[in-house]
Amino acid sequence: MLAMTYLNKSRIINIIITILILVLIFMIGLLILNLNHENTVEAGEKKLAEEQSQSRIEMIDISEKETVFIPILNFHHIKAAPAGVDSITASYYIEPQEFEEILQSIIENDYEPVFVSEIVSYLLQKKLPKNKIIALTFDDGNANYYTQAWPILEKYQVKSNQYIMSGVKSENYMTHDQIKELAGTGLVEIGSHTVYHPYLTKEEGQLVIEELTKSQQVLKDLTGQSVGVLSYPFGLYDDRIKKLTAQNGYNAGLTYDQDGWQDPEDLYQLNRISVFPGMNVVKYLEKLENNSGPDSNQTH
Repeated sequence: MLAMTYLNKSRIINIIITILILVLIFMIGLLILNLNHENTVEAGEKKLAEEQSQSRIEMIDISEKETVFIPILNFHHIKAAPAGVDSITASYYIEPQEFEEILQSIIENDYEPVFVSEIVSYLLQKKLPKNKIIALTFDDGNANYYTQAWPILEKYQVKSNQYIMSGVKSENYMTHDQIKELAGTGLVEIGSHTVYHPYLTKEEGQLVIEELTKSQQVLKDLTGQSVGVLSYPFGLYDDRIKKLTAQNGYNAGLTYDQDGWQDPEDLYQLNRISVFPGMNVVKYLEKLENNSGPDSNQTH
């Protein structure tokens, strides 16, 4: 009799445990379902907000054979120039405080910093935002970009473009971990500055191709992002270099010539403005923009 009672109690306990397990499984399933629903709703709301934001951007068409004013600024070092260097070398250095003042003046004058890839996309579509856009570019991958420029750019949540020499490594340049970190922020676009910064116009075709493709692949592997823009070392290029750049996977090439006007028909010769110490960037841009003349085929 006692054995039967024990067995009955044991069965009841097993049934209760089974019921509790089933209830627990049901509650867990319900929780997962609710979480998935919330994530789906959140993702949908985010996508809708992005689409609504994009739809509010007023666009203007670029006419045939029309140049457009899109300034692309260029920096190298954001730090004080080393003592005793010549004036040309010193011109590559902008102190952090001055850099922040330049950034503030750009923002206060309603310029919106964008990625160079965004500029390329606009020019390919022959459309531009009606608001003023500008690009901030940095060559070489210097370590002081990470330690000095990036904290300021991050503070203002400003997009910038960094062009890396993929084969040059020393304490003066950013590490692969730093480059990868920056690429993951969503505020830094990584582009190529070749492998070893050669004079491309003086090199044979095969070496040029290796400089372009190896740099591009290393940076793509490092960041997980496509690398579509090349900054020509020393700003040097010719028709041969432009052709090789196009043939080897790049959408655009950057040079220097202190001009802010861009030709949508020639994306492999995008003009940049080198920023020097003491330069009033906004006034310089105003002067460039206003020098187009009333009869020129240009869009402001």
